[in-house]
Amino acid sequence: MQGVEQEDAPRRRRPPVATEALRDRIVEKVKENRVTLIVGDTGCGKSSMVPQFLLEGNLEPIMCTQPRRFAVVAIAQMVAESRNCQVGEEVGYHIGHSNVSNLNSKRSKIVFKTAGVVLEQMRDKGLAALKYKVIILDEIHERSVESDLVLACVKQFMMKKNDLRLVLMSATADITRYKEYFRDLGRGERVEVIAIPTSPRTRIFQREVLYLEQIADILKMNSESLSTKYCSGEDADADAGLNSDVYQLIHELLLHIHRSDPDLENSILVFLPTYYALEQQWIRLSSVRSVSKVHILHRSIDTDEALQTMKVSKSCRKVILATNIAESSVTIPGVAYVIDSCRSLQVYWDPIRKTDSAGLVWASKSQAEQRKGRTGRTCDGQIYRLVTGPFYNSLDDHEHPAILRLSLREQVLMVCCAESRAMNDPNVVLQKVLDPPNLDVIQDALDSLVQIHALVKPTSPRGRYEPTFYGCLLNSLPLSFDASVLALKFAEIGFLHEGILIGIMLDIQPLPILQPFGYQALCKMFRDNYFDEDSNLKIGKKEATLIGNLCAFQFWQRMFKVRLHFF
Repeated sequence: MQGVEQEDAPRRRRPPVATEALRDRIVEKVKENRVTLIVGDTGCGKSSMVPQFLLEGNLEPIMCTQPRRFAVVAIAQMVAESRNCQVGEEVGYHIGHSNVSNLNSKRSKIVFKTAGVVLEQMRDKGLAALKYKVIILDEIHERSVESDLVLACVKQFMMKKNDLRLVLMSATADITRYKEYFRDLGRGERVEVIAIPTSPRTRIFQREVLYLEQIADILKMNSESLSTKYCSGEDADADAGLNSDVYQLIHELLLHIHRSDPDLENSILVFLPTYYALEQQWIRLSSVRSVSKVHILHRSIDTDEALQTMKVSKSCRKVILATNIAESSVTIPGVAYVIDSCRSLQVYWDPIRKTDSAGLVWASKSQAEQRKGRTGRTCDGQIYRLVTGPFYNSLDDHEHPAILRLSLREQVLMVCCAESRAMNDPNVVLQKVLDPPNLDVIQDALDSLVQIHALVKPTSPRGRYEPTFYGCLLNSLPLSFDASVLALKFAEIGFLHEGILIGIMLDIQPLPILQPFGYQALCKMFRDNYFDEDSNLKIGKKEATLIGNLCAFQFWQRMFKVRLHFF
């Protein structure tokens, strides 16, 4: 990570992390126990240091999972830098189709991956995908479907591979639940719990949490009806929508911080739930942008561009507007202030409309603690939560597991297509996850896949659903389920190439027509040069955006071929 060494002032040196003191114990316990749970406060060094401890304890090769691509790349770079090697040598990573883990024909000793990549590898190779001595599942409190399935499948394979070691890590995991989950792993087996001690006394940098009551005092606002004005109610049953008052409050807080803190190296991180919310806030920051550098962290932003937030700026203050991509794992140097909207975007399956829907919900306390942990790492920190104290106390402790709110069509098809018999029955595998979904949901997914001819029903009561050629093809495409279906629909009418391109655009960001952040009108003008959504074709805005970007890509492709021909 560029910039970490640039922080020369004594107060900005990265403090000796608490994890270092437990180096020998961590290595010893991982060698002794098949499952180890490491719990420590955010910023204690779990993600970057535990893999290195195990490597130095001769427990390589090691695989580490992270919930997001950005975290995978950022932590791999951080660990590689600390070991004085290039990414792809001793330390590598694998996200999507980018596998940087075997340069110079040598397999990396520590490899960081997303849970999705690990799941695909286990689907295709079964136990052979786990040719590691240690598997580290980091941030296990983040309950994506992929993370839950990886945990369940690794547990199944551990029944066959006795020498495999599993390390679970989190700052906010429910210890009792995970100990109970692995109770049936084997006779005499137990989960070893290592708690990394942290307290205000031992922490070099301190954190202060402020709620709407304190924010009102700071900004000299009317303190009456704060929850009604900024939270639409008195507790977490209220609507989680963002109104103009919330955006204005964030703007005023940013101005207050900038005026009251002359140290420009103290950066500000703002958590908002959606791209639209990021854009709305960015539009309101014209007065702040003149004196600060505003960065955007969102999955649609190119990874290299997102990593620019890791650089330390001494000439102007950094303001980082981020979704939950910045919620865990990664240390952004110099973050002294966190403004937490306490909202999150949640996707759920609508069984009536038969489609995925998304809506704003209140963040859980676990998520809020993760966001809090983005500061107090390289300097003292303040956290501004845009809810009242009593409102915060009414929030759920943990977020609702994704496996309990999605259709599971994609996951059921993946399981049915798995090569290994240990994971090719969805009714078995999905009932072995930490929070098993309702059997009716699994059956609905199976029926839906049969209806589109991706699966064939069993001929006997004890038979299993078999994937068709179409189902295997659907599952093999490196696209989401809906994008894969769309691509193959295009193929049926002779437009496979176009279908694949549009499918990629549904899944991958940024689009070919780069959208200047905050300039919707300019983006529309660019897009209209390739496809005018006001034409006679009666299609929606999303469809017009996809067609416009398809035309732009095809134009670029033609020009590229012409250039190759002449040069």
